[in-house]
Amino acid sequence: MIRCGPFSVARQMIAAREEAKRLREEQLEETLDEDGVQRKPHALDALTEEAFDKKRRAENPSMNWVSRRQRTKKDGGNYYIARRQRYNQQSNLLGKGIGVPSLFSLCVNYLVDNFDSIDSLGMVDHSIRKALCERLVAEGKLNGAAFDVLAEKGVETLELIDCAQVTQEGMCDALKVLLPSGLKAILLKHCGRAFGCDVVKVFTEMKKGGCELFALSLGGAYLLNDEDCARLISSVYQTLSSIEFTACPLLGNQFTTSLSEHFSTSGGGRLLELSLQNIPLTKEALLSMGASSDALQHLKNLRLYEMDGVDDEVVSIILKSINKGTLEAIDLGNNPQLTDNILSSIRQCNIHGNLRALQLSGLKNLTAIGLEAFFTSIDDDEMPSPPMLRKLDLSQCTYEEINDAVITLATKAASFKRSVGAIDNDECDNPEGLISEVGMQGLVSVNISGSSITDKSLEMFASTATSSLEELDASFCVNVSDKGLGYLVSKLGPQFNKLYIWGLAQITDDFLDGHGSESLSIQGAWMKKSGGRSARFK
Repeated sequence: MIRCGPFSVARQMIAAREEAKRLREEQLEETLDEDGVQRKPHALDALTEEAFDKKRRAENPSMNWVSRRQRTKKDGGNYYIARRQRYNQQSNLLGKGIGVPSLFSLCVNYLVDNFDSIDSLGMVDHSIRKALCERLVAEGKLNGAAFDVLAEKGVETLELIDCAQVTQEGMCDALKVLLPSGLKAILLKHCGRAFGCDVVKVFTEMKKGGCELFALSLGGAYLLNDEDCARLISSVYQTLSSIEFTACPLLGNQFTTSLSEHFSTSGGGRLLELSLQNIPLTKEALLSMGASSDALQHLKNLRLYEMDGVDDEVVSIILKSINKGTLEAIDLGNNPQLTDNILSSIRQCNIHGNLRALQLSGLKNLTAIGLEAFFTSIDDDEMPSPPMLRKLDLSQCTYEEINDAVITLATKAASFKRSVGAIDNDECDNPEGLISEVGMQGLVSVNISGSSITDKSLEMFASTATSSLEELDASFCVNVSDKGLGYLVSKLGPQFNKLYIWGLAQITDDFLDGHGSESLSIQGAWMKKSGGRSARFK
């Protein structure tokens, strides 16, 4: 994430100063008569200003928020405890916590320190193995012997966050034992030399029905070529339902052809999740995957992130190939060729209103008009209602286009109650296809960093997502204030626990020490020290 530098902060301060100067000059002109002489104050001026201020506060309730810090000053107390609590919380984020470590972390650290003496972990939960793996990588201790312990016979999920020290021979030996014994998921990051032709042979040499793998996720597998990947898919497609490839530079047309053949109705596979990131697939390969077969008809989760071959036509063809509105999550981030045209395609594929997560980060060609139309209800039988989202990501789009009007419509669409009819009786629990009323609590996770929103959007979150919003990223939103954030926190429930405010130098201790929430974790705040410089917690 790009963080705000001193020059951008200076530009913002200069712009704010010029705006304040302009307003002062306008107010001064209003107090002068035609000859430039100061007008005498009218008896009703004070009442008029009071009425105007009352109206503004009614229209913008966040203006009425009062910091706990200010209330403490007024009552003659101090806010040392709140400030100390924030300091300790920031220290914990940096790994410099001064509190007592949890029993779980003590046990993990003890096992890692003595991992050379461990022959078997036994039937421990996958979450414990993952924590041990993360700690081993952090300590530089994930060698071949440690890998053998983590990948012992009987585990159902093989998850490694870094395979840099795992050889292809070691991976082959492990899979020969794990696959016949019921391995169900392979999740490997930074595969490197650990996953190549020899590993694929392990899959192809298995007996039919000898594999129960349903999830395959590979990142950085630079030895996995196009032909081997196609052979891999053909070996496990009967049980495989989730596929994720990230930064695998040798994949191409044979991979997409294998997907089309084996996950079509005639092939017998059933693909529910497809995630491709930074894969050098051509536009023609992507179009063939969407148009040549019905391999994607059952998808619930689609992710095409940072793909050179993805444009409006590709998205339209792929979404049309997904039948009956089954999609629940779409991520099309960092594809610079995409425009507003994809918005109508997304809405048209949401026939049953199942879409819950939409991530469009970094799409510079999206416009406010297009997004407003996307989130607006239209009285048209052929156009489905706007999606009732739980997760929305419009970060790093064009600054002016992600504004209060767009966010207002998005929050309202997520919280509206509406009638949803059963279009296909065979796919509905209601045999008569009766219309039922469906209501959502509101947005749960929102990322609008780098946008032009103001406190008005924060007020909308407070009114439409009171009991649902858990996470908000408002980094580099230079128009939000202490009062807007404070009002938001005061209205949300205890489920709201993560707030990102990177680059918001205008946020002061009035909010940071005075918001009053005990469960809120704030990341990206300036910790200001009296009589010294500001220290930035990263």
